[in-house]
Amino acid sequence: MNKTTLHYIYDPLCGWCYGASPLIEIADAHPNIILELHGGGMLAGASRLHMDSQFREHIQQSDKRIAAMTGQIFGDDYLKMLNEPNLVLDSAPPLLAILAASKQDSAFAMLKASQHAHYVLGLHISDPNVLSNIAKKIGLDIQQYQHDYAQQEATALDEHIHHSRQLLDQSGSSGFPTLLIKQENKWLRVPLHNYLGDVDKWQQFLDTLVAANN
Repeated sequence: MNKTTLHYIYDPLCGWCYGASPLIEIADAHPNIILELHGGGMLAGASRLHMDSQFREHIQQSDKRIAAMTGQIFGDDYLKMLNEPNLVLDSAPPLLAILAASKQDSAFAMLKASQHAHYVLGLHISDPNVLSNIAKKIGLDIQQYQHDYAQQEATALDEHIHHSRQLLDQSGSSGFPTLLIKQENKWLRVPLHNYLGDVDKWQQFLDTLVAANN
């Protein structure tokens, strides 16, 4: 059976991406699916988020909707973190960590662990030391990880984000998360939002998608 490639455009600090994480995990584990991750840099570079009361209220309201729709947990320590003075959310470091982890075939494991660290444990995943601890916990060779993190920082992140944004534009999508499949040289959007909180229907949908691609 031919494997089906799904392209996932995401950001590690995107709440709706966290909400979709159980669906992406199922796709990643599917024996006939190849999952390619494309970090969009929603809060990277000049778009880093300096938290203020207006942003905080927006995020908290959005998180309530995400939790209600998906069952994903937003931990008490995360809620405390949102109220820290001078909080800055920067998705560049976790994107670098995920790119580094991809060198050990662990990109999605790093994304999932980073989301858990942020949204449940309230850890600062914009801190490279926190990310190194996460890399250890998921079993990466830490010396290789740190070498690859430094290499990505020096060369590849801007290019990766640019490519991800191009892909988003080509598909006619604008937001995160976006899941795409390429058929007959056209990008088709996979309707993640239809399956949020319903993993059984999502599994059935993926099986049907793979069968139709063969």
